[in-house]
Amino acid sequence: MFTHSVVVPNESVTAGTSPSYDLPVSPLSHCLVTVKFAQNVANTQLAFANIAAMISKMEVLYKGAGVFSMNALDAIACGLMICNFESWGINAVGEDNELRSFTFLVPFGRQLYSPVECYPPTSRGELVLQITWAASFTDIDGVSLQVESIELPDSHPERFLKMTTASATPTSTQEFDVDLPIGNQISDIILWGATIPAIDVATTTIEEIEVRKNNSEYMYSKSFFETLHNMSGRLRAAPGYWAAHVHQLDDAAYAQYMDTGTVKPSNHILSNHLLIPFDVRRDGVHILRTDDAKDLCVRIKPGDTGAIRIIPAEVVAIGAR
Repeated sequence: MFTHSVVVPNESVTAGTSPSYDLPVSPLSHCLVTVKFAQNVANTQLAFANIAAMISKMEVLYKGAGVFSMNALDAIACGLMICNFESWGINAVGEDNELRSFTFLVPFGRQLYSPVECYPPTSRGELVLQITWAASFTDIDGVSLQVESIELPDSHPERFLKMTTASATPTSTQEFDVDLPIGNQISDIILWGATIPAIDVATTTIEEIEVRKNNSEYMYSKSFFETLHNMSGRLRAAPGYWAAHVHQLDDAAYAQYMDTGTVKPSNHILSNHLLIPFDVRRDGVHILRTDDAKDLCVRIKPGDTGAIRIIPAEVVAIGAR
């Protein structure tokens, strides 16, 4: 049995604030954070980047310690890549005052509704959701928030999912190491890099990765950005919420293609994200153990000095939080 209930019912949002909300005390599978808003621009599709930029940080804190912590764009990536969850946002038709919504997933297990992988029972006020809203919203107004939770009151959790963000900025294009947390098993790692290849420019902030454990290559001896990014198609889920597209008219063909033109699709919104999977079958066979590690890191070969974000998906045994 599960209980799907409302935590926050259509609360008006003020830019630049960081409200907190107590979460339910029963074992918790996941939360659904939905933003409702009006498009404040006419005759064009609202840039999806503007929607993701509304939330600077979403956090779930247990007695002040992070269980889930990332920006909204990374939350979309983790929801899709870890849990195969994609929001069906509505009303992307490009009209002024169009009422729209989008839902972000905050998971506590890789398989939603799992009675063995979810957050254990807590006391009131110990588990808190905190949302940090951007200082301002672009082409968006009338914002409100819904939060709903899925509890599993009869479950007996053995473990839960923890995902928090680390950041790094290379100082050169030489290889460097980003330490990974030791103690919990790691199911996957999500990476984001500021730069990806473009027209006639092959630069990628994350060119290559290597996983190292106890000062040796481990599981991933080397992989390139392009292959890691493209292999995410194994998830059998759509590649995120697509951005808008434009129609390009060539002068010589204007009369023939006056209204239709050539469609130029945009990159999907997860174009800069990478998934490094370990527990690919979710059966624990290949999960990355860290309890026997003296050191553990991702070695990154950067193509420039752009920002990088790293989010390990830790599987925490109950009693180890």
